[in-house]
Amino acid sequence: MNARRFYPLIWVVCLLGRPVSAAGWERLEREGLTLRYQDIDREPARVLLDELISGRSEVARKLGGGQDVPIVVYVAGSQALFQTVTRGRIPHWGAGCAFPAERIAVLRLLPGQRGQVLKTARHEISHILLHHLARSRVPRWFDEGVAMWVAQEWRLRESTELSYAIFSGGLVPLDEIEGVLGFSSSKARLAYTESLLAVLYLIHLGGPGTVAQIVQSLGAGVSFDVALYRITGLTPGKFEREWAEYAEGRFSVTALLTSAGALWFFMTLLLLGVFVAVRVRNRRIIEQWDEESPEDALPLRLRLRVRRSGDRT
Repeated sequence: MNARRFYPLIWVVCLLGRPVSAAGWERLEREGLTLRYQDIDREPARVLLDELISGRSEVARKLGGGQDVPIVVYVAGSQALFQTVTRGRIPHWGAGCAFPAERIAVLRLLPGQRGQVLKTARHEISHILLHHLARSRVPRWFDEGVAMWVAQEWRLRESTELSYAIFSGGLVPLDEIEGVLGFSSSKARLAYTESLLAVLYLIHLGGPGTVAQIVQSLGAGVSFDVALYRITGLTPGKFEREWAEYAEGRFSVTALLTSAGALWFFMTLLLLGVFVAVRVRNRRIIEQWDEESPEDALPLRLRLRVRRSGDRT
């Protein structure tokens, strides 16, 4: 399953076992996509079905196939129901899960986070289609990285966490990401971020169609290591070393502080500081005016006239 929780959800892919029985669930179906939901979630489910169909088309386009693969999606309106459907096999940080062998995805409905639910849906559908299209074993980092790439999942938080890991020497080796389900939520986020960055580096080396080419090779029975070498000319070990250098070059503390994005960030902070300083100064001036006598604000000649007039009175 792909566990991803934004603040702090993550996704997970479950390669073994089945979710709970479909008994007692309502059903909507169209174009080979079946949506299972509880009656209380009827309205969000109706809206979600169209978006899931569209999401499957987008994922299939990026992977180079799988448009017509039938998929069943369960939507759980509570954490308790989510854990029941997945039989409690998902870490607490999980917001979605895929059972690729059964072509089943489970989504945790998040109130007020419709956009995040749709990202999670694309993420899980990616797992299902990738495992459907590939005949050879898929490394977990590639599986997770492709799912994140498809769902366009990247935030400033990921950049800062990756920068800290590079600074502290705490990057997770790509082959160790196989055990992500046993990671803490923070380490899992780092592992997913690394997976995405590894896929982006792969695309950087091979071009826009790299992912679809590798999936096609996997579908022909070619091993991932061979497919990687054909695209990049690199063995897995050399690819990881170059990827680590690439990550350090882009996300070290120095790189982040000197990037164009950081420059705009610092300029924004400067403008904000100037704005606050002007507001504070203006407030102080107004307070001084309130404390002064109205006569004190007049020119000296007028003040003398006012006082003489008062004296005569």
